[in-house]
Amino acid sequence: MQYLINLSEESDHFLRQLCDPGGNSHSEAVSVGDFLSAFVEEQLDDMFVRRERRKTEKDKKLDDAVRSAKERAHAWSEAVIATHAALDAMRKLVTDEATNPKPDRRRRK
Repeated sequence: MQYLINLSEESDHFLRQLCDPGGNSHSEAVSVGDFLSAFVEEQLDDMFVRRERRKTEKDKKLDDAVRSAKERAHAWSEAVIATHAALDAMRKLVTDEATNPKPDRRRRK
């Protein structure tokens, strides 16, 4: 069985040092624990970044839904206010007509 693993430059460097500790006398030997620690940390960082990216996209969708709901609520609120204003104006006209009837214009003709 074969696996393909993408390594960062740092992990690749550590793995090369681990596999060939005497090949490069300028650098220190790397223990298996150091390599695994660096590799796992790198993988966890990548998973965290992917999770945050998905979370950000999900948050954006939620923010858009909330914004849309607020806009609809605002439009309904304005419609309710306009309807109440129209009803108040109609009540006032009916009240004024009931208390101060005007002569019927049809009788003038």
